[in-house]
Amino acid sequence: MSSPLAVPRITRGEARPPLVSTLTGWRRNRWTLLLALPVVILWIGAWKYHWMSDDGFINLRVTKQVLAGHGPVFNRGERVEATTSPLWMYLLVAAGALTPFRLEWIAVMVGIALTGFGLAAAIVGSSRLVRARALDEVMIPLGALVVAVLAPMWKFSSGGLENGLTFAWLGACLWALAHWSRGAPMSVPALVLIGLGPLIRPDISLFTVAFVALVLRFEWAAGWRRRVVVVSAALALPLAYQVFRMGYYASLAPNPAFAKEASSAYWSAGWTYLRRTIMPYGLWFPLGVIAVAAYFPLIVRLQRSARRRELGVVLTFGIVGIAHALYVIRVGGDFMNARLLLPSLFAFVVPAAVVPVRRMFLGTLLVVPWAIVALVALRSVDDQPRTFGKDTMNAVTLSDFGWGRNGRFRAQYSRPGVYYTSVLLPATAKPGEPPLVIAAYGVGEVGYAFPDAYVLDALGLGDAFTAHLHLVRRGIVAHEKALPLSWIVARLTDPATQLQSSDFPQGGPLFPVDGPSSFPFGERVSQARSVLECPTLRDFFDEYRGRLTVGRFARNLGASFSNWGFRIPPEPHDAYEKYCRR
Repeated sequence: MSSPLAVPRITRGEARPPLVSTLTGWRRNRWTLLLALPVVILWIGAWKYHWMSDDGFINLRVTKQVLAGHGPVFNRGERVEATTSPLWMYLLVAAGALTPFRLEWIAVMVGIALTGFGLAAAIVGSSRLVRARALDEVMIPLGALVVAVLAPMWKFSSGGLENGLTFAWLGACLWALAHWSRGAPMSVPALVLIGLGPLIRPDISLFTVAFVALVLRFEWAAGWRRRVVVVSAALALPLAYQVFRMGYYASLAPNPAFAKEASSAYWSAGWTYLRRTIMPYGLWFPLGVIAVAAYFPLIVRLQRSARRRELGVVLTFGIVGIAHALYVIRVGGDFMNARLLLPSLFAFVVPAAVVPVRRMFLGTLLVVPWAIVALVALRSVDDQPRTFGKDTMNAVTLSDFGWGRNGRFRAQYSRPGVYYTSVLLPATAKPGEPPLVIAAYGVGEVGYAFPDAYVLDALGLGDAFTAHLHLVRRGIVAHEKALPLSWIVARLTDPATQLQSSDFPQGGPLFPVDGPSSFPFGERVSQARSVLECPTLRDFFDEYRGRLTVGRFARNLGASFSNWGFRIPPEPHDAYEKYCRR
């Protein structure tokens, strides 16, 4: 016999007595605070780990070039897409134009805010997918807790990178798709939203393709006009930008994709990358719990109740999250540990971001003890924000990194001239170059510190020539195409300049700069200068250096396809034999 003081169970559609409504509202508010707990944990951790990466400064240099009226370029006069995420870059442009704050702080704080928003949106979307039996049913954010307590999530919420935007987009897509799963056609704004994946990162296109296919699957019967609306609304912006990319940059993909050879397989490095992401945090345990104790009962319940749209949303996020992880593993991961696998993890977990307290889901409570241990103890040596071996915890502005007006790194470039890293070479720059010319490995900080200098990215993220070098050997991902010294001399210095390999600092970076060669250094430089004047190379440079006209834009559309497989031998002699002896 129930107690007369017990709050009766109210199901949907039933009237609520005033006292019951008040008590239920208090209980729901209390559980709402519990649902917000992972977002609070994530924001606290993200603030503790806030920082700016060298690659983040590359984004800021391009942003500054746009704000200065030079276009979305790394070096003025060279149309090279040095950023991987155009949407993130243009978001920074808008924030930089509309607010008085420093770009460094804008990038850090917006990234942290977007990460928290993404998790909050995922919690709302997941709660709609679960769809409680009663309005006052207790729901707990166990899936959300998995991502909230991870140190890599804290670290890469900022860094000036697009991770926060990725999390925000995935969370918003889950929210939109969960709302759509109730049966109504997807609105045009929601379709535009799910189509933004290619503008965030090329690899995020996997999610956009899957989301659009899911909507088409369930709205196919609405007729061809509706199908056209779905496809055009979702893909209009990505396709428009792709046409712009091809005509403006003469490229099918962002320049870093060529520098990293993102279409090539590097499984050995990828599996190492996966292990270094999973093992330090024991992630195999909570992911296994989510799969067995959350996904399985949720799928069974949705299947039995014939809620096919909700089932489609859950399966799409889970399957594409795994597929995205496999792609990241295939290409070798990234030199920043865990970063590229975090969207995979986020997508896999968020359909079960919240679960109701029911017998069939009780196994998910096993996540709680792991989360407590992860929150206070599970760390990796890679969690500490670092740039080129320097401790950069909470370093955000140029001054924090020693590039301020009186900073020790800025002082190394006190005189005009041609620099290799921080060494002033006994050389004269080519005519037409600015007073300060710098060739460096890791060009974010120095590039942002000297926006008017010509900065040659000797690893290729910001330089199309280096990005299109033929990959000779595998090594550190994104650091495998170091531009040989002979090319640096040929590209930056006056032909009358005579430099020797001894003019460059010995020891150098941690990645190969020059392979073994039977040719003297001076002869290699001479061959490199000759190659740069051969028709094939002149045409290649003209595609992104020549004046942009309607005709050039149209020619670049076609050139972008041939440039996909265009590769330059790193040895000048081999390049000469390939392009000049014709």
